[in-house]
Order: sequence, then structure tokens, then C-alpha cells
Amino acid sequence: MDIQPCFICSKHRGDIKSAGGVIYENEHLSVSHMGIGGENQSVYLGYLIVEAKRHARGLGDLTDEEAGAVFVATNRMSRALREKLQAEHVYSYVRGDAVPHFHMHLIPRYAGTPEPFWHPMQLAEWPDAPRGNAHLIERICSQLRAAITN
Repeated sequence: MDIQPCFICSKHRGDIKSAGGVIYENEHLSVSHMGIGGENQSVYLGYLIVEAKRHARGLGDLTDEEAGAVFVATNRMSRALREKLQAEHVYSYVRGDAVPHFHMHLIPRYAGTPEPFWHPMQLAEWPDAPRGNAHLIERICSQLRAAITN
């Protein structure tokens, strides 16, 4: 058991709000836009996080049902990022170093991104990367919500 309070568990209890709110959820997981520090802070647009609802440290700790739900949601959200935000590629990865609660990163790569930035950890380093504040994140989340409910 972790001694430190879990950031993701706090989010799921409603103690922490994410910009744009929950895009999709079911009994196993929740999908939201990557957090934002303040109203005027700018973040990479379309960067999503798929989080297990149950506190599970990482891959191998999920039940088969949870793992299946994660990958179905990952596929659906990737499709929505391509259709609604015109992402030409969607990266997905699990790190789990900083927050010991399973979460998968989904990061869209947009047309025009120079090849030296074609790595999920470098996309946001591109000076012309699409960035936005909480207002733009809300608009993107609304588009993605509509895409996955249709």
C-alpha cells in the first residue's frame, strides 16, 4: 500500500478537477485531458490520460476486464483524436514512474510536425505545437465526448 496520497485516486473522488472534465468513463476507467496548472497556462492540445478507476500500480496489476476496457477506450479515443482533431498519428504509452496508479498517455501528432519531434516525449517541445488554455481544452473535450457517444 502506498504511503503517499494518490493523485489519480484524489481526481476520481472529485478532490481535483481536470480542465475539460471527464471525456469518457465506465466502471473500470476514466479519460480526461492532461491537466493544466492555471487558467492562463498553455498545454499541448489533445493530450489525453486513460486512468484505471481502481488503484492498480501498473500493467500486470489490472484485472483482465480492466485491461480490456483500457485498450478499447484507448482505441476509441485514438480514433476520435484522428477524426475530430485531425491527428495524423496517436502515440500511446505507459510510464508510471511519477504516479503509482495505472494511467496511459495518448498524445496526438498533428500534420506539419517536423520529424525531429516525432516522439511522444518531444511533441510539446516543438515551438509551433498546438497549445491552449482551459477554454480550448473544454472545447476539445466537448468534441471528443460527442465523437465517442455517436
